[in-house]
Amino acid sequence: MKRLMENWRRYNEAVNVYVHGYVKPEESFHTLSEWRTFVEAILKHQDEGRYVSGIDAKDIDQELMELISKFYDFQFTVETDRYELLNRRSILNHIEDFANYRFWSLEKEFGNYFPDISKLKIAYFYSRGDLEPYVLVDDEFTTQIYGSTDNPKVLMHYTTDAGYGRIKKAIEDGTAFDISAYTDAKRDFFRGESNRIMKFKGNVRAGFRSDVKSFSVSNGQKAVNLYRLGYPGEDKDNLCTDLENDCNGELRTSLWNEFIVTPIEILGVSNK
Repeated sequence: MKRLMENWRRYNEAVNVYVHGYVKPEESFHTLSEWRTFVEAILKHQDEGRYVSGIDAKDIDQELMELISKFYDFQFTVETDRYELLNRRSILNHIEDFANYRFWSLEKEFGNYFPDISKLKIAYFYSRGDLEPYVLVDDEFTTQIYGSTDNPKVLMHYTTDAGYGRIKKAIEDGTAFDISAYTDAKRDFFRGESNRIMKFKGNVRAGFRSDVKSFSVSNGQKAVNLYRLGYPGEDKDNLCTDLENDCNGELRTSLWNEFIVTPIEILGVSNK
């Protein structure tokens, strides 16, 4: 776990130079087959009488703790210090529920949104009182949805003067990273200090009809919350599959749409 803390500091130093917010380690994300290996091992330990819930982490034997650390090291080491409502015992309770129940319905719950969810990478991070599933918006994700990773579009991004300067420098330095952007908004952005609107050309990685709760990842990409793929009404979900016509216009949540996008060229900046 000490190694994880060192890596986490390095991730934040490397990525937060350019983007706002907490950075999640790429190593936390796994495919469904990798998660299956994990939960089957947990089930085997349970069958042998070694359970993970209802006890303190210090009371778990070393073999089982090493297994858990391969998948939840960041949550144990970083997120328990960051969030008052999250502790190691609640993570262990989540792991038992995940191994016994949640994993086995994961593909049924979210698989219909993607051509092949088995090739995507998923991780669980703390959000609003629970560990929630996030999917990595990588090349596999983008190609599955749009058939290509080349999806240029003009968008807008809320930022500060300092943030604008960091993004501008990163583009000039050729440092690829993804940010959240929008084209339509009904509600003012929640972060008051972000009083500048940057208009830019970017390469879209994913588009959503409404705010999808995204996190930055240590490799410069982003992850989005799988629970937010739903959308008001019975006729649409939140994921936009047609970037030209599908993500503009109505906002049934009265918030803003969200694009995960790699900045290419800044076209201007104005006051909020």
